[in-house]
Amino acid sequence: MRYEVKVVLDNSELAEVFQWLKKDTLAKEKYDKRKVHSLYLDDIFYSSVKDNLAGISDRKKIRLRWYGEDEEKFKPSFEIKFREGRLGFKEVHRIPSLDGNFIDRPINSIIRECNKELISQNIVLDNYLIPSLQTTYEREYYEDNEGVRFTLDKNINFYKPLLLGKLNTTLPTPYPLQVLEVKFPSDLKNKVNKLISSLNLRPRRHSKYLIGLSSLGLATYI
Repeated sequence: MRYEVKVVLDNSELAEVFQWLKKDTLAKEKYDKRKVHSLYLDDIFYSSVKDNLAGISDRKKIRLRWYGEDEEKFKPSFEIKFREGRLGFKEVHRIPSLDGNFIDRPINSIIRECNKELISQNIVLDNYLIPSLQTTYEREYYEDNEGVRFTLDKNINFYKPLLLGKLNTTLPTPYPLQVLEVKFPSDLKNKVNKLISSLNLRPRRHSKYLIGLSSLGLATYI
Protein backbone atom coordinates (compact mmCIF):
# COMPACT_ATOMS: atom_id res chain seq x y z
CA MET A 1 0.00 0.00 0.00
CA ARG A 2 1.38 3.39 -0.92
CA TYR A 3 0.38 6.97 -1.55
CA GLU A 4 0.67 8.59 -4.96
CA VAL A 5 0.79 12.38 -5.14
CA LYS A 6 0.66 14.00 -8.58
CA VAL A 7 1.72 17.45 -9.77
CA VAL A 8 0.84 18.58 -13.29
CA LEU A 9 3.47 20.77 -14.95
CA ASP A 10 3.76 23.02 -17.96
CA ASN A 11 7.10 23.51 -19.72
CA SER A 12 8.01 26.58 -17.66
CA GLU A 13 7.72 24.61 -14.40
CA LEU A 14 10.04 21.75 -15.37
CA ALA A 15 13.23 23.63 -14.43
CA GLU A 16 11.77 24.37 -10.99
CA VAL A 17 10.99 20.69 -10.47
CA PHE A 18 14.49 19.56 -11.45
CA GLN A 19 16.02 22.12 -9.09
CA TRP A 20 13.70 20.92 -6.31
CA LEU A 21 14.61 17.27 -6.92
CA LYS A 22 18.31 18.08 -6.67
CA LYS A 23 18.22 20.57 -3.79
CA ASP A 24 15.32 19.54 -1.53
CA THR A 25 14.86 15.81 -2.05
CA LEU A 26 18.45 14.66 -2.69
CA ALA A 27 16.92 12.09 -5.03
CA LYS A 28 19.12 10.50 -7.65
CA GLU A 29 18.28 8.94 -10.98
CA LYS A 30 17.30 5.33 -10.25
CA TYR A 31 16.93 3.91 -13.76
CA ASP A 32 17.47 5.07 -17.30
CA LYS A 33 14.45 6.82 -18.76
CA ARG A 34 12.27 4.61 -20.94
CA LYS A 35 9.09 4.62 -22.95
CA VAL A 36 5.98 3.33 -21.19
CA HIS A 37 3.03 1.82 -23.06
CA SER A 38 -0.37 0.99 -21.56
CA LEU A 39 -3.53 -0.53 -22.98
CA TYR A 40 -6.37 0.14 -20.54
CA LEU A 41 -9.23 -2.33 -20.39
CA ASP A 42 -12.72 -1.94 -18.99
CA ASP A 43 -15.98 -3.85 -18.97
CA ILE A 44 -18.76 -3.07 -21.43
CA PHE A 45 -20.38 -0.74 -18.87
CA TYR A 46 -17.14 1.25 -18.38
CA SER A 47 -17.38 0.57 -14.65
CA SER A 48 -13.80 1.66 -13.96
CA VAL A 49 -14.42 5.02 -15.62
CA LYS A 50 -17.71 5.56 -13.78
CA ASP A 51 -16.23 4.61 -10.40
CA ASN A 52 -13.31 6.98 -10.90
CA LEU A 53 -15.49 9.88 -12.03
CA ALA A 54 -17.84 9.30 -9.10
CA GLY A 55 -14.93 9.36 -6.66
CA ILE A 56 -15.70 5.92 -5.26
CA SER A 57 -12.95 5.24 -2.73
CA ASP A 58 -12.53 1.51 -3.40
CA ARG A 59 -12.01 0.95 -7.12
CA LYS A 60 -9.66 -0.61 -9.63
CA LYS A 61 -8.15 -0.10 -13.08
CA ILE A 62 -6.97 -2.82 -15.44
CA ARG A 63 -4.25 -2.43 -18.04
CA LEU A 64 -1.67 -4.25 -20.08
CA ARG A 65 1.72 -2.55 -19.74
CA TRP A 66 5.04 -2.88 -21.54
CA TYR A 67 8.23 -0.86 -21.85
CA GLY A 68 10.84 0.26 -24.36
CA GLU A 69 10.92 0.86 -28.09
CA ASP A 70 12.29 -2.41 -29.46
CA GLU A 71 9.21 -4.40 -30.45
CA GLU A 72 11.12 -7.68 -30.38
CA LYS A 73 11.93 -7.13 -26.69
CA PHE A 74 8.47 -6.21 -25.43
CA LYS A 75 7.49 -8.16 -22.28
CA PRO A 76 3.93 -7.18 -21.36
CA SER A 77 2.39 -7.56 -17.93
CA PHE A 78 -1.27 -7.56 -16.95
CA GLU A 79 -1.81 -5.13 -14.09
CA ILE A 80 -4.78 -4.68 -11.77
CA LYS A 81 -4.38 -1.42 -9.89
CA PHE A 82 -6.46 -1.11 -6.72
CA ARG A 83 -7.37 2.06 -4.86
CA GLU A 84 -8.60 2.06 -1.25
CA GLY A 85 -9.19 5.62 -0.14
CA ARG A 86 -5.98 7.52 -0.82
CA LEU A 87 -3.81 4.41 -0.71
CA GLY A 88 -3.17 2.10 -3.64
CA PHE A 89 -1.43 -1.09 -4.67
CA LYS A 90 -1.29 -3.24 -7.76
CA GLU A 91 -1.12 -6.86 -8.81
CA VAL A 92 1.26 -7.59 -11.69
CA HIS A 93 0.93 -10.77 -13.76
CA ARG A 94 3.41 -11.52 -16.52
CA ILE A 95 2.00 -12.64 -19.87
CA PRO A 96 5.02 -14.52 -21.32
CA SER A 97 3.05 -15.88 -24.27
CA LEU A 98 2.92 -12.30 -25.64
CA ASP A 99 6.65 -11.65 -25.29
CA GLY A 100 8.22 -10.22 -28.42
CA ASN A 101 6.49 -8.53 -31.29
CA PHE A 102 2.84 -8.85 -30.24
CA ILE A 103 1.63 -5.44 -31.45
CA ASP A 104 0.83 -6.81 -34.90
CA ARG A 105 -1.92 -8.93 -33.39
CA PRO A 106 -5.51 -7.61 -33.26
CA ILE A 107 -6.38 -6.25 -29.84
CA ASN A 108 -9.15 -8.81 -29.30
CA SER A 109 -6.54 -11.53 -29.84
CA ILE A 110 -4.27 -9.88 -27.25
CA ILE A 111 -7.12 -9.78 -24.72
CA ARG A 112 -7.94 -13.44 -25.34
CA GLU A 113 -4.31 -14.38 -24.77
CA CYS A 114 -4.30 -12.41 -21.50
CA ASN A 115 -7.40 -14.25 -20.30
CA LYS A 116 -5.88 -17.59 -21.26
CA GLU A 117 -2.65 -16.82 -19.44
CA LEU A 118 -4.45 -15.54 -16.34
CA ILE A 119 -6.62 -18.67 -16.15
CA SER A 120 -3.44 -20.75 -16.24
CA GLN A 121 -2.35 -18.75 -13.16
CA ASN A 122 -5.72 -19.46 -11.45
CA ILE A 123 -6.92 -15.89 -11.97
CA VAL A 124 -10.43 -15.49 -13.37
CA LEU A 125 -11.72 -12.02 -14.27
CA ASP A 126 -15.28 -11.13 -13.36
CA ASN A 127 -16.26 -9.36 -16.57
CA TYR A 128 -15.70 -9.43 -20.30
CA LEU A 129 -13.08 -6.80 -21.10
CA ILE A 130 -12.81 -4.39 -24.01
CA PRO A 131 -10.04 -1.87 -24.87
CA SER A 132 -10.80 1.64 -23.67
CA LEU A 133 -7.56 3.65 -24.08
CA GLN A 134 -3.95 3.31 -25.17
CA THR A 135 -1.23 5.61 -23.84
CA THR A 136 2.48 6.13 -24.47
CA TYR A 137 4.91 8.45 -22.71
CA GLU A 138 8.54 8.85 -21.66
CA ARG A 139 9.26 8.29 -17.96
CA GLU A 140 12.24 9.39 -15.87
CA TYR A 141 12.89 7.67 -12.52
CA TYR A 142 14.37 9.16 -9.33
CA GLU A 143 14.55 7.88 -5.75
CA ASP A 144 15.91 9.16 -2.43
CA ASN A 145 17.73 7.13 0.22
CA GLU A 146 14.51 6.41 2.14
CA GLY A 147 12.72 4.89 -0.85
CA VAL A 148 10.54 7.83 -1.89
CA ARG A 149 10.11 7.50 -5.66
CA PHE A 150 9.72 10.37 -8.09
CA THR A 151 8.72 9.77 -11.69
CA LEU A 152 8.38 12.39 -14.40
CA ASP A 153 6.21 11.60 -17.42
CA LYS A 154 6.68 13.60 -20.63
CA ASN A 155 5.62 13.43 -24.28
CA ILE A 156 2.29 11.84 -23.36
CA ASN A 157 0.10 10.60 -26.20
CA PHE A 158 -3.36 9.02 -26.18
CA TYR A 159 -4.87 6.63 -28.73
CA LYS A 160 -8.36 5.28 -29.20
CA PRO A 161 -7.96 1.48 -29.51
CA LEU A 162 -10.27 -0.58 -31.69
CA LEU A 163 -11.25 -4.07 -30.57
CA LEU A 164 -10.67 -5.60 -34.01
CA GLY A 165 -7.79 -3.28 -34.87
CA LYS A 166 -4.13 -3.26 -33.92
CA LEU A 167 -2.17 -1.14 -31.48
CA ASN A 168 -0.73 2.21 -32.63
CA THR A 169 -2.95 2.38 -35.72
CA THR A 170 -5.15 5.34 -34.75
CA LEU A 171 -3.87 8.91 -34.74
CA PRO A 172 -2.23 9.99 -31.46
CA THR A 173 -3.68 12.83 -29.42
CA PRO A 174 -0.80 14.61 -27.66
CA TYR A 175 -1.13 15.92 -24.10
CA PRO A 176 0.69 19.25 -23.67
CA LEU A 177 1.57 18.86 -19.97
CA GLN A 178 3.95 16.72 -17.91
CA VAL A 179 3.17 14.78 -14.74
CA LEU A 180 5.34 14.40 -11.65
CA GLU A 181 4.32 11.48 -9.44
CA VAL A 182 5.62 11.05 -5.90
CA LYS A 183 5.12 7.51 -4.55
CA PHE A 184 5.77 6.56 -0.95
CA PRO A 185 4.63 4.23 1.88
CA SER A 186 2.23 5.57 4.49
CA ASP A 187 4.88 5.89 7.22
CA LEU A 188 6.65 8.58 5.16
CA LYS A 189 3.56 10.73 4.72
CA ASN A 190 4.69 13.58 7.01
CA LYS A 191 8.11 13.73 5.41
CA VAL A 192 6.72 13.86 1.89
CA ASN A 193 4.13 16.48 2.81
CA LYS A 194 6.96 18.77 3.95
CA LEU A 195 8.92 18.06 0.77
CA ILE A 196 5.99 18.87 -1.48
CA SER A 197 5.16 22.06 0.42
CA SER A 198 8.64 23.34 -0.47
CA LEU A 199 7.93 22.86 -4.19
CA ASN A 200 5.40 25.72 -4.34
CA LEU A 201 3.32 23.77 -6.87
CA ARG A 202 0.00 22.39 -5.77
CA PRO A 203 -0.69 18.64 -6.13
CA ARG A 204 -4.03 17.75 -7.63
CA ARG A 205 -6.12 14.80 -8.60
CA HIS A 206 -4.96 13.56 -11.97
CA SER A 207 -5.65 10.37 -13.93
CA LYS A 208 -4.03 9.70 -17.28
CA TYR A 209 -6.85 7.26 -17.92
CA LEU A 210 -9.56 9.89 -17.50
CA ILE A 211 -7.53 12.67 -19.11
CA GLY A 212 -6.98 10.46 -22.14
CA LEU A 213 -10.64 9.50 -22.44
CA SER A 214 -11.59 13.16 -22.08
CA SER A 215 -9.06 14.20 -24.75
CA LEU A 216 -10.63 11.69 -27.12
CA GLY A 217 -14.15 12.92 -26.33
CA LEU A 218 -15.11 9.71 -24.52
CA ALA A 219 -15.56 11.14 -21.02
CA THR A 220 -15.93 14.48 -19.25
CA TYR A 221 -13.13 15.08 -16.76
CA ILE A 222 -12.10 18.43 -15.27
